[in-house]
Amino acid sequence: MRKIMRLAASGVAGLVIVMAPAALATAGPASAATVSVRTAMRPSWPTVGKGARGERVWAIQYLLTARGYRLRADGRFGDQTQRDVRNFQRVRHLRADGVVGPATWPWLIITVRIGSRGGAVWALQHNLRFGYGYRITVDGRFGPQTKDAVLRFQRRYHLVRDGIVGYATWRALIWNER
Repeated sequence: MRKIMRLAASGVAGLVIVMAPAALATAGPASAATVSVRTAMRPSWPTVGKGARGERVWAIQYLLTARGYRLRADGRFGDQTQRDVRNFQRVRHLRADGVVGPATWPWLIITVRIGSRGGAVWALQHNLRFGYGYRITVDGRFGPQTKDAVLRFQRRYHLVRDGIVGYATWRALIWNER
């Protein structure tokens, strides 16, 4: 224990030792094994609100669609997206501020795997193709091509390579967008 305390007091090594367990504890039991030091050193999820554009917004819009909201995905966080995010937050007893941040992302994401279909798969495929450059078809069906891209993504970001897009893979996908 003394050795650990000495290491903790000695700078970066200490930061990793002190921060990694905290990140693992907040990551949840299903994803604890997939949290890398790189991921553990940053906040759990980005904050995305009105006026934002890009792949994170596409993901939010497609994930809301998968949850039954009728909204056109266009990659722009406008009034309709903000209204739907507020409604989503109210239903889940979250702070209804219309901003997708660390409290909202875990409720918004949907685990997808081979055979999955719909909005969450659209979000995944769109992000992989346009945010990361994987040459895949964006069709809302999680088939072998999507699974191959997910496995390559998981390898690149030092995640468990299982082809399943759960908490840790979604978090890496959302955080590391170009």
